[in-house]
Amino acid sequence: MKVKLKKDRILPNNWKSCGYTSDDWENLNNGKTIDMDKVPELIENDIDVVSSGTSTSSKYKNKGGK
Repeated sequence: MKVKLKKDRILPNNWKSCGYTSDDWENLNNGKTIDMDKVPELIENDIDVVSSGTSTSSKYKNKGGK
C-alpha cells in the first residue's frame, strides 16, 4: 500500500524499530509517498493510506512480516 505522513506531523527517529530505512523516514517526513506492506503500530496514527492496493515491489518491506 502507498502511505503518506499526515499533515503537520513529523515521525520520531524510530525507523529502525519499525523495519524501514532512514531514507524511507526522510521521504515520509518530506511529504513523499512510500510503499509499505504493513503500517507499524508505532506510527499508525501518523500515517494516511493513499492507496490500499498491494505492491509487487519488495523494496519497502516490514521485517516483522511473513
